[in-house]
Amino acid sequence: MYPFVNYQIPQVPYDYNPYDEYQDYYDRNTQVSQLLQLPQWRQLERRVTQLERQNERQDREINQLQRRLQRVNQRLRAVERRFNIPFTPFDGEY
Repeated sequence: MYPFVNYQIPQVPYDYNPYDEYQDYYDRNTQVSQLLQLPQWRQLERRVTQLERQNERQDREINQLQRRLQRVNQRLRAVERRFNIPFTPFDGEY
């Protein structure tokens, strides 16, 4: 038996134009370039750069606070060792 006996050729629409997809691609690029020219787009770009700067500033602040916390923890451990007082976060002392 031949397994492809009932095979049918797929039907292609009569008015098929393979260049239509290129036209769609061109239209999309044109639309995108027109969007990039809008004043709202410029406002959005400015807002994004502002938020990126704010994010970087907050990252630096977080890093600075983490370093401060490490120094405080080191000092606390030094006090624990000096006075032989076992401070733990579960005591509720600090």
